[in-house]
Order: sequence, then C-alpha cells, then structure tokens
Amino acid sequence: MTGGIDVDLGTLTSIAALLDRGADDLEGLAGSVPAGVDAGPMTGFVASLLSQVVDSAGNVSTASTAAADLVRLSGDYYRRADAEAEADFADIKKAMEQ
Repeated sequence: MTGGIDVDLGTLTSIAALLDRGADDLEGLAGSVPAGVDAGPMTGFVASLLSQVVDSAGNVSTASTAAADLVRLSGDYYRRADAEAEADFADIKKAMEQ
C-alpha cells in the first residue's frame, strides 16, 4: 500500500486468535467460581469481591472478543485496499503497454 504501510495478514490472524483464546479461557473459568463462600463475618464482603472479579472477567472476555473481531475486520479492510491498489497498478501498467 502507499505510504509505506505494510501489514502481515498472518500476524493479524494470530493476534485475533490469541484474543479469542484469551476470551475463551476466561469464559472457561466460569464453572470454577464457587457457588457460596463461607468467610465467617466477612462472607458478604468476600462474596461481593468475588462477584466483582467475575463481572470484570466477563467484561475482559467481551472486550477481547470484540477486539479480535476488529483485528479481523482490519485485516479484511487492508486486504481489500491492497487488492484495489494492485488492480489500479495493473491498469496503469496495461495502459503504459499500449
């Protein structure tokens, strides 16, 4: 592409896969969260903290999935722009040969 931008599409695919895997791994932990906590007089506090951690992990998972989707979309846009630029250069070359 013009302007010296070069993107390795395989790298973008790898980044998206890592983000997806991270989100999946976080979601996979959902079953390991204890249903109840017995922390004596601090039970309510500990349960509240645990709830916040679970909510935060869910937010990170959602954000990671969204980021993976955006990385894939960026790759698609780059691929299309690169193909259009290549077609334009082919047209120029063809015109020059006539």
